[in-house]
Amino acid sequence: MSLSTEQISEIKKLTLRKSPLKTLYYFSLLVIENLKYYGLYLSKHPGVTFFLVPILILYLLLSFIPGGHLIWLKEFEEIILFITWWLVLGILSSIGLGTGMHTGLLFLFPHIMKVCWAASECKNMNFPSLNDMWLRRDPNLFVCINPATEGSATFFDIFKRVIVPCIIWGTGTAIGEIPPYAISRAARESGVANREFLDIQETKSSIPMLDHMKVWMINFLQKHGFIGVILMAAWPNAAFDLCGICCGHFLMPFWKFFLATFIGKAVFKVTGQACFFIILFTEEYVAAVVSWVEHIIPETLDPCIVFKNQPCYIFLEHMLFSVRKKFYENTSSPQESTSWFGTLWNGFILLLILFFVLSCIEQFAQAQATRMHIQKLEIIKESDKKKLE
Repeated sequence: MSLSTEQISEIKKLTLRKSPLKTLYYFSLLVIENLKYYGLYLSKHPGVTFFLVPILILYLLLSFIPGGHLIWLKEFEEIILFITWWLVLGILSSIGLGTGMHTGLLFLFPHIMKVCWAASECKNMNFPSLNDMWLRRDPNLFVCINPATEGSATFFDIFKRVIVPCIIWGTGTAIGEIPPYAISRAARESGVANREFLDIQETKSSIPMLDHMKVWMINFLQKHGFIGVILMAAWPNAAFDLCGICCGHFLMPFWKFFLATFIGKAVFKVTGQACFFIILFTEEYVAAVVSWVEHIIPETLDPCIVFKNQPCYIFLEHMLFSVRKKFYENTSSPQESTSWFGTLWNGFILLLILFFVLSCIEQFAQAQATRMHIQKLEIIKESDKKKLE
């Protein structure tokens, strides 16, 4: 059942700039409905009743009892805060049908860069990095505790340190892909025309290749299912929201979709990203990669000499150092600075987060209004059918 042009136009006007009260009204209805649904679901779930609630009660009791256990409790709180920080950043990165924040560039990749810097300076991994969270001022962060006089931290040492926040962040990006899937699945199950899925099929771009790729992606997902989702999620795919919409439309089971998305994003993709940035931010590994490329490509078969008029290893070296230089310029110092520039940077990040939140409110309000309009049309249709009978 489709909406009229007038109704669609009315829904599109639901923005905080044009109709703030209506937008907030529809958004609040959605929030209340979801709180009721998930509150009821969690209250009946055995994991909450027999695991989370006892742990919460034990934590509250131990918090008010003095003793040596408070040190362990403080560490537990720091771990929970660390997990929450990277998980929320991952969710912010992918939620909202393309409106997510680039938290990888803003937070995760600079974190890897700082770990690599500290490892190179200390020649080991004896430095704290757990408190690398926004608006926290830890003077000991990334400062060597016991620097070595010789040797160096290995690639695997650095990888072990950065992979944990990477996996947590990747898990958050997988969670952020749930809304497009859930909305599309709900529309298919209720028999309502899924506007997003129809847009994927019907919208034509000025580049025919993009249209062919969309059709190929739909057929690929329908044919390969679980493996197809893993392959689509295992690289920085900006169009993965479309995969979630397709999987919801094809009624793929939730846990099958989420597990495939988790494996692709939180295992394969972040592992590749971690390895790439460790190499990028450590000169000795850049030199090792360049040397390896020089040895495996014979000069007589080097394609870069034909197209770039220089060997591939030199081209790769220049490219990696150029990328690293630009990344340093864009991400170094502003988050750590206590000067006015640091204050401006924090204000800029706050504006980005605010814009993202407002965008999400508008999208969810429009989705709720669409659903309510469709429900009214269905009620009217059922009423007319009963009158005819």
